[in-house]
Amino acid sequence: MNKPHADLAAEPIGVTKASSSMAKPVAIIGGLLWLLVASPTVVESDAYRYATALLSLIALYYYVKAPIRPRTDWIGWLCMGWAFYVMARFFITFWLTPQHDIGASDWLYAFPFFFPIMGVAFLLYEELMEKIVAAYFAVVLIMLVATQHLREVFAGETIRPLIMNNQIHGAVACGMIVIFTLFWLLHYLTDKSSDRRIARFAYIVSPFIFALCFIAIYGAKSKGVWLALGITLPLLALITLTYLRLKSGVVAIIAVAALLIAGIYGVRHNLDKTAGPTVSAAISMVENVTGGHDLGGVVSNTISSTNTPVSMDERLQLWSNSWEVFSSAPIFGWGNRWLERWAETRYSHIQYTLLHNGYLEILVRYGLFGAAIMGFMLGVFIRAVWRAHKAGIIPRAAWHAYIACLFFFSLTLLSNSNNRLAIGEGLAFASSAFACWCHMRLKGDYLTMSKVERKKATVKA
Repeated sequence: MNKPHADLAAEPIGVTKASSSMAKPVAIIGGLLWLLVASPTVVESDAYRYATALLSLIALYYYVKAPIRPRTDWIGWLCMGWAFYVMARFFITFWLTPQHDIGASDWLYAFPFFFPIMGVAFLLYEELMEKIVAAYFAVVLIMLVATQHLREVFAGETIRPLIMNNQIHGAVACGMIVIFTLFWLLHYLTDKSSDRRIARFAYIVSPFIFALCFIAIYGAKSKGVWLALGITLPLLALITLTYLRLKSGVVAIIAVAALLIAGIYGVRHNLDKTAGPTVSAAISMVENVTGGHDLGGVVSNTISSTNTPVSMDERLQLWSNSWEVFSSAPIFGWGNRWLERWAETRYSHIQYTLLHNGYLEILVRYGLFGAAIMGFMLGVFIRAVWRAHKAGIIPRAAWHAYIACLFFFSLTLLSNSNNRLAIGEGLAFASSAFACWCHMRLKGDYLTMSKVERKKATVKA
């Protein structure tokens, strides 16, 4: 993080930041908790939820004690208001329906309640974030090495990257890690005022992370992630050119592209075997729709066709059901009663309740109204991070990592409900905390303690 713009972040006189007076054990524990918040990218577990709860409690403790603290503004009230709407609707439906509908993971949509609180937690630990980020990449490299499946990958087998419930989740995680690593490395390559020890560490570990992640993404054989990364990589290449001198940037990109193309050519038969039937079925669907056939009929025919791959067939059934449920309550959705309506759909026999499309997950539950509110929240967060970059509060690499990761993740939502998984929830907590922190710093907000209180805290520690 850069030194804040003087006008936007003038530090109050006579006070010291809460982070400066924090007891060392609290600082260490907080750093570990932030690593757990990011842990879904390497280990799929619920640890990030407990870490978020503990960080929120720590933030609230210092927030209450601080004589100067950020005031909750309309963004904070929007997040908490949406959370109260979700929970009120959930409990009203739960009590008023005879069967006590609880939906499937519906209460997760109340998590925005923690976003502004986590922003305060970020404010509390902002001075340690560079070291926390470096520690995160050290953990990533260790996990990638410890869970590598090179022999299986090169034998053409499907592998599960890192410690994930299935290979798709691992592939998404590796794609996100590639983006984070790229901009982490570019930051230290171009910002010579940054910590040189961490810079040297970034130079050493980044190539290994890239290599292991790309091998894992190939081995996971997730067609949705391949497509998302195929769209994202050219954009990453263009952004990279803005960091490096034109000649060296072009040479680096050509070299990386040549390696990727050579790798793709070397495994082309395996790629065709994995993705070929799905691509053919998708092309056939597009040709039928553009040829004047009814979309519903085309989808039905594709589902009933024996040439349609099983994974594509099941997704089409799920999406057909989801659209049917959404269409019956398009404005506000079905809330936690959606499974009740799901039982009446055409392909209700399908065994999954994970809709394999993140956008349909929202539309089915909260309709266009919910999608608009959540889209507006996301837009506000993106604007806050962009403005923080423009004001010099954060380096441009942080802005690019933020927006590129969200772009990649949004593409993966087209074929999988990653927003309902640990990896999506962890990303939501971390990215929203960062955005709320950016918003607070733009306003010049600090979490501070007076000098007298600092002495007391030092004595107690």
